[in-house]
Amino acid sequence: MQTLPASDHSSISSTVDLSAAAPSSDTSPAPAIAAVTPPIAAAVTGFDPALPPILVADDDADDQFYIQRLIKKTGVKNRVITFDDGTEVVNYLDRVKQALGGKRHHEPLLLFLDLKMVGLGGFGFLEWARQQRELAPLKIVVLTNSSEPQDMQKALELGAHRYLVKYPSVATFATIVHSVYPVTVF
Repeated sequence: MQTLPASDHSSISSTVDLSAAAPSSDTSPAPAIAAVTPPIAAAVTGFDPALPPILVADDDADDQFYIQRLIKKTGVKNRVITFDDGTEVVNYLDRVKQALGGKRHHEPLLLFLDLKMVGLGGFGFLEWARQQRELAPLKIVVLTNSSEPQDMQKALELGAHRYLVKYPSVATFATIVHSVYPVTVF
């Protein structure tokens, strides 16, 4: 699991144990969402920590990198948090829900989800998410190598909002991202 950027945030174990928070070496106060930021971080400039993150669940590091690049090209200032499987996303969303205590403005609103992952795959995550009413604002976009009609049908039946075969154009990606996180121009 990797987050971009979060070098100033505290770490939390990636297991379900929510009490395993490690203190940050930074003494400045961090925003409330920092308490649920995954531990591995890389510094990137140009993001706004006040904005909710965009989530990417894919077990291929090259695909994660490419998706992050597509997101960056859309011009949004949201940080991107990547996960290697659906279990990590479930654990993260549980921690976010507990940390925010009903304050929805920092909850992630967009997840790009691969179907074929080691561990809890995309279909398993969709089945879990379908039972979580509080996830209703989260838009789940399946982004997968599978162009099989039965995979598309199953994903949409399980609650995916969109189904895309890797890799869509930058324009398609921008349309999806901007529909969830509009870019304000002053």
